Parts: sequence; C-alpha cells; structure tokens
Amino acid sequence: MMIRVPDMLNVNNAESYNVSIRLWPDGLYFSGYILSERDSFFSETVAFDKRVPLVESLKEIFFNNECLSYIYRSLYVISVSREYTLVPDSVFIEKNKDLLFSFCFQTDGSSRVLFQPLRQFGSFLLYSMDNEIYEFMIRSLVNPQFIHFLSPMLSVWRKHSVACYPKRMYVVIHDAMLDIVCFEQGEMIFVNSFSYENESDIVYFIMYVCKQLSLNQLEDYVSFCGDKMMCRKIISVVKNYVAHVEIVSPDIKQYQVELDRNVPVDVITLVECGL
Repeated sequence: MMIRVPDMLNVNNAESYNVSIRLWPDGLYFSGYILSERDSFFSETVAFDKRVPLVESLKEIFFNNECLSYIYRSLYVISVSREYTLVPDSVFIEKNKDLLFSFCFQTDGSSRVLFQPLRQFGSFLLYSMDNEIYEFMIRSLVNPQFIHFLSPMLSVWRKHSVACYPKRMYVVIHDAMLDIVCFEQGEMIFVNSFSYENESDIVYFIMYVCKQLSLNQLEDYVSFCGDKMMCRKIISVVKNYVAHVEIVSPDIKQYQVELDRNVPVDVITLVECGL
C-alpha cells in the first residue's frame, strides 16, 4: 500500500509541512500543506482490508512509505472515535482519566484513554484509542499530537454561534456513526454520538434532540456535514419539521488544489485554523 505525495515533499523539506494522519477502522487519510504556499494542500486515502487487524495494516503501510518517518512542522493524529466525553477543568485530574472515562464507557486493557484540553470550553475531551495502535504510532512517528476529530470543529462552531441568537445544531454523519452538537450563543448545550443502521434512525435522533432542547422550528438552525449523499437524503426529511436546514461545505481556500476533492470536514477545519 503506497501513499502518493507531491514530488516536492521529501526528507529535506518535510519540516515546512503541516500534516495529519486521520485514522478510522477501515483506513487512513494522509494530508498536508505548507502554511505559506498557496495550492500546496495534498491528500491521499488508503483503504484497509477489513479481514486484517488494523495494527497489521498500519505496520505494512509504514514499512512501505518513507514519508511517514519524516520530521514535519506539525503532525496530528486524528482519531475518529464515537467513545468520547467532556470533563470540566474543575473535575479533571490526569491520573483519574481512566476512572472518569469509565463513568460513560466500559474500559479494558485493550484500549487507552487519551485526553485533549479544550480551553475555550473550560473542559477536557476524553476519548479512547486501541492501545496497540497508540503504542505503534508513538514509536513510529516523530512528535505526533493526538486529537479527536470533533475538536477542531467545536472551536469553529462555537465562534459561529457566539454572535447568533438562535440555537444551532450541527449534525456530522459518518458511516454508521452520527454526532450531534448544539450551541446557544457560544455555549455548548449538547454533544453526543449515536450509532445508526438506516436513515430513519438518523432522523429519529435529530428530532429527539430537537425536542429535548426545545429547538424553535422556525428560528433555530440545523447544519449538516460529513457524508454528503446521506446528508442530502436526511435534509429532505428534516425540512418538513425545521425551517432553517443547510449543508456546511467548508473549503480549503488558499491551500486547496482540487475543489471537488472529498476531504473530511475535520481535516478541512484543521487546515483552515492554520494548525
């Protein structure tokens, strides 16, 4: 399995690049750009064989791709995990992170609890990663920073909602996974992840949260991102109940090479933040 990278990217100029490795059960998404250069963004998706343990697929791809051993300006490892929770600063103690996480999810020796400070929210985001994968990434990468995929978007969504009077619901649709985050004038009032099997499940969860938070069907906004095809299907139904419904399609402005490239929204947001 080979990762295609620009010809200009090599061991001698890698320190000019900001890169990210996005992990999910079925594959890896490798992307990067140079902060000061327009049209420098590149990306490559590698699908894994589901019959092979993920860590074995990672070992193969790292062995065959020298670019994964370079020293970069910044290197983010983005984890797509539905097991996450927010803990207030006043409660969080690093040595107790496993205990805090266990209040929401079962933990065992096969997974590791990671944490990420969210200064704007006065909290820490706790999430899990397979322990063997974490240890492999730590050994194989130079100065990686581990983050949860939602974290870049939470910061941007909060900024958008500060000056907006209506409540705003953000819906992120992945393969068999759904995240719903709600803000009211900069304050996060709801965040949760759900598993779904069909379109009806997605609509049910959205309308359930709308009812739970007393969203105003005429004034408040519901924004979708993620799987664009699924988003369009769900929007056609949700529009029957909520007046303001939209698909959020952020662009990698000055760094984007192909405008129609299907870049994950969390990667786009990370790039737009200039990280």
